[in-house]
Amino acid sequence: MLLNLLHAHVSQALDAARAAGELSWETLPEIKIEVPKDTSHGDYATSVALALAKPARKAPRQIAECLLPHLQHPMFARIEIAGPGFLNFSLAWDWLRQQLRELHAADANFGQQPEADTHRYLLEYVSANPTGSLHFGHGRWAVLGDCLARIMRKAGFSVSTEFYINDTGAQIQNLGSSVKACYLGHLQSLGQNLSEDNSALLARYRAEKDATEKGPVQFYHGASVQVLAEALAAEYGLEAGDQPVSFFSDFAKARILAEQQDELEACGVRFDSWFPESRLHAEGAVAEAIETLRQAGVTYEQDGALWFRSSDYGDDKDRVLIKQGGSTTYFANDIAYHWNKLQRGFDRLINIWGADHHGYIARMQAAVQALGYGKETLEILLGQIVHLYRNGEMVRMSKRTGEMVTFGEVFEEVGKDATRYLLMQRSADTSVDFDLELAKQQNADNPVFYVQYAHARICSIFRTAQQSEVMARLAADYTSADLGQLTAPEERALILKLMAYPDEIAFAAVLRAPHRLSHYVEDLAAQFHQFYKQCRVLDEKAPALSQARLFLAESTRRVLHNALTDIFGISAPEAM
Repeated sequence: MLLNLLHAHVSQALDAARAAGELSWETLPEIKIEVPKDTSHGDYATSVALALAKPARKAPRQIAECLLPHLQHPMFARIEIAGPGFLNFSLAWDWLRQQLRELHAADANFGQQPEADTHRYLLEYVSANPTGSLHFGHGRWAVLGDCLARIMRKAGFSVSTEFYINDTGAQIQNLGSSVKACYLGHLQSLGQNLSEDNSALLARYRAEKDATEKGPVQFYHGASVQVLAEALAAEYGLEAGDQPVSFFSDFAKARILAEQQDELEACGVRFDSWFPESRLHAEGAVAEAIETLRQAGVTYEQDGALWFRSSDYGDDKDRVLIKQGGSTTYFANDIAYHWNKLQRGFDRLINIWGADHHGYIARMQAAVQALGYGKETLEILLGQIVHLYRNGEMVRMSKRTGEMVTFGEVFEEVGKDATRYLLMQRSADTSVDFDLELAKQQNADNPVFYVQYAHARICSIFRTAQQSEVMARLAADYTSADLGQLTAPEERALILKLMAYPDEIAFAAVLRAPHRLSHYVEDLAAQFHQFYKQCRVLDEKAPALSQARLFLAESTRRVLHNALTDIFGISAPEAM
C-alpha cells in the first residue's frame, strides 16, 4: 500500500536522523501522510516536522531540513519543504509507471492484503425477528454488513458472518396465535364448528383488530398473517384446528425465515451461519451463562428477581436477568448468545444494530466484560434509518399490501445493483434518503450508473479498437505498451487514484466505513471520464501513445471491476 510505504519511509528517515544525532525526542508523535488539496504541493505531504517540533525542541523547518537527506529515494522526483515545515513529495514518473504495471499484473488480487491480525471476527447483522417481511432498514443493515465483511476480508481480516434468528419468546407466541386465529376464521367461514377454546381465541383476535381504542397488542393483524393462514390451510386442509399454537408458530417461522433468506440471497447477501435463539435454550446455554455470572460475583437477588451489576461496568443502572416469575429476560438470552460466540473461538465481535438499540450497548458491553473479556471484544455499529421517496414525496406504505414497504418490494422495483450501491453510499450513522426514481435513472445523476458507465465505456474503447486493423493489433498486444508515453497530467492523476485503492480498502476496513469505497469509485470514475475527455485513447497517428493509454484504461477497468463485483457485490456491465 502506498501510504504504508510512505509512512515506513518517513519513519526510517526519522530513525536515521536520530541515529546520526541530528534529532532527539522522548515520544514520537503520530506520522500523518496526506494528499494535498492543491496538486502544486506534490502528490503527498506530511506534517511530521511540525508535530515533532516540541518533543525535539527544534523549529519545524529545521527538523524538515534534517530529514530531507534521509528521505531521498528513487520513488521521488522531488521533495520540497513548504511553509512552516511541511514536507511535500512528488512521485517520480518512472516509479509510477512501474506501479501501474504491478497493479495490472495483480489483476483481481490488486487490493488484497496480507493477514491484518490474528483475531477471528464474527460480524452479526440483520438478525430480524421471523415474524414478518424484512423492512427497508433491515435491507440497509444487510448491505452494509455484507460489504463490510467483503472489505475486511480484502484487507486481510478473518471474518465470519452470522444472522441471529430470534425464534423464541412472546413475539413468536403471538405470531402463532395470530395465524391460528386467521386459520380458525377460515374454518368458520366454511361452516366448521369450533371448540370453546378456539372460539375464544378467534373472538379475542377479532376484538383486538376491531377495537377503536388501541391497548396492548397481543396479535399480528397484517395481510401477511392472512397469507400465512391460507398457506397453512392449503397444506393441511381443515384438520389443523386442534393443533397447539406452537404448531402454527413453527409453520409461520419456517415460511417467514425462508422468505427472508430468499430476499437476502437475491440481493447477494449470504451468511456463513444462521444461529437460532432456540438452540441456546435447548443446550442450556442461558442458564449456564447466568450461573457463570453468579460465580463471578456480579449478580444479586432483589424483589424476587436476579439482577446483574451492570452499573459496575459503566451501565447507567443494573439489569434484570431472571424475572420474579422465573422466566429469563431478553437481555439474559443475549448474554448467552454473545458468550456462545466467544466460546466458538471468535475473539472480536461486531454487531450492526438499528439506532433504536442505542440504550442497549452499555449493558451488552458490561456483560461481555463481566464474563472475563476486554472492552475491545465487542464493537457495536449503529445504523440510522432509511427514508423512501418517490417524486419528492416520502413513501410510507406499500400500494400492494397497505403495510410498511418491504425490502423485497424496493429490490424488485429498482434492481439489485441500485439497491445495494445506494444503501451503502452513506455512513452507517447517517440516515439515508433513498429516491426510488433516481435509483432507476440511466444517467450521470444516478451514482451507480455513473460508476458502471465508466467500466462500460472502457469496454467500449476496446470494442471500437477492433474496427481498425492498426488499433486492433495494438489492443491485442497492449501489455507490451511503452508506458513512458504517459506524461499528461490527467494520466498522472488517474494512476495516482488507482494506486490509492488498497489504502482505501484498509481505511474502510479499520474504520468500519464501507461508504468510503463508494466515494472512492465515484472519484475514480470521474478521474477516468476526465482522462477520456482530455486524452484521445485511439489515435492511429500516435500508435505508441494509444497503446499506453489502452494499458492505463484496462488497468482502470480492472480496479473498477474489482470494486463493483468484489466489494459492492454488483455487476460490472460491458455495455450500457
